[in-house]
Amino acid sequence: MAVITIPKHLHNKELVLIPKEEYEELKRMEPQRVFKEVSMTKAQKHDLETARRDYASGDFVTIDVLKHDLERRS
Repeated sequence: MAVITIPKHLHNKELVLIPKEEYEELKRMEPQRVFKEVSMTKAQKHDLETARRDYASGDFVTIDVLKHDLERRS
């Protein structure tokens, strides 16, 4: 019978032991996608590029400024 030592940093955590062959097979498997991929429309791509350019040039509003402006309006 083989004896293993579990490191202290893993002591109270979940630990799963599987044969090496199963581990290698799991590593080779392609991960399942949780979300379906959808293509952007031409307009959405344009809007995204515009937003990225604006952000890169510093043309954006922080959440604090937005909150302040909204509070002043009410």
